[in-house]
Amino acid sequence: MWVTSALVLLLWLFIVPMGMGFLVQRILPFTKKTIGITFLCGYLLSFAVFEVIAIWCMLKIQYGAFHKCSIVYAGVEIFLAVVGFAARLWDVQRAYTKGANIFFLFFPGDQRAKPEAMISPRTDVRVMKFQYSKESLIYWGLFALLVAFQLVMAVVKAPFDGDDAYYVVESVLAQQADVMNTIHPYLGISTPLGSRHALAVFTMWIAFIAKMSGIHATIVSHVVMPFVLIPMTYLIYLEIGRILMGRRQDILPVYMIFISLMAMFGNTSIYTPETFLMMRTWQGKSMVANFVLPFVIWLFLWMFDDCRKPGFLWNEETGGGLRVVRNSAWILLFLLNMVAGIMSSMGIVFGTGLAGLFSLLLLIYTRDFRIIPKAILSVVPTGIYLLIYASL
Repeated sequence: MWVTSALVLLLWLFIVPMGMGFLVQRILPFTKKTIGITFLCGYLLSFAVFEVIAIWCMLKIQYGAFHKCSIVYAGVEIFLAVVGFAARLWDVQRAYTKGANIFFLFFPGDQRAKPEAMISPRTDVRVMKFQYSKESLIYWGLFALLVAFQLVMAVVKAPFDGDDAYYVVESVLAQQADVMNTIHPYLGISTPLGSRHALAVFTMWIAFIAKMSGIHATIVSHVVMPFVLIPMTYLIYLEIGRILMGRRQDILPVYMIFISLMAMFGNTSIYTPETFLMMRTWQGKSMVANFVLPFVIWLFLWMFDDCRKPGFLWNEETGGGLRVVRNSAWILLFLLNMVAGIMSSMGIVFGTGLAGLFSLLLLIYTRDFRIIPKAILSVVPTGIYLLIYASL
């Protein structure tokens, strides 16, 4: 029983998102085709797909909405994952050479720089993976121990939170009563869709994982989700650090240790992002603070960093300047704005506001007015969300 549940969790939480990530990987610049970014992009696409399916089922299907949503979502996820794996395997087969490292064929962005590339005047070492010293590897090991300690404590010392009576119960009701936000968690009676919580269907996604694995939604929320969402948050901060550290990639593990310590000792009030990450990981508000907003910051750091790269390097990274690759960060921002709404209604406001502010700064920095239509298109999901909210 537990072995089967564990294998199902592995499928839906790691294998399927990675397969979907390979679809997104095709539009990424060469140096962004890493295992971490592929995994993050897979979850971004997975959440975006769930948003479309779940909200449509919730609004249009009166009886058995969650069951139908689960069937459609599972089918679409499997289809996209299979296509992603098949496409990547086809590319790897075409690029395969005798003695080539199979891992780097799947994730070419993780390949370390060769010595001749490091001394070439045409090389921008900021975009190349760093060969860490023994001292840096010790720091990486210390960071791994800190994260492992946090994961264990997040489970065995899980604190009581009053919001669980609402959010976790919504997941339980979906799993057990086959409803989507149409039974009041506090009263247990039928209720119309609420204008505040109805479209934040992250609780329904947790219920989907619980339904597929056969594990109670409460256990999935308090035990499984920290093991997935906390490392995913650190992946985002890792990519932020790669850009911020620039040529000093050797101090990247020290930066990650600092971030992990901030998370551990950031419980200065019940409202800090660190408190939500460690104690309320499974709530949509936590995902806004620790997934959506840092993701926005990383995407715009990526775009600012691209503005500083030499033209020949930019063309090399984007496959000769392919338009879809050059605009891949904006495409991810579009998907992220889809994801922000399913986490919390606050994600619509804060995510879009932060993206708008950074777009203005990018416009001032580059003086490229093509940024304006790109920024507007990237927040189209937010406008649709607002229209749906207004109609509830």
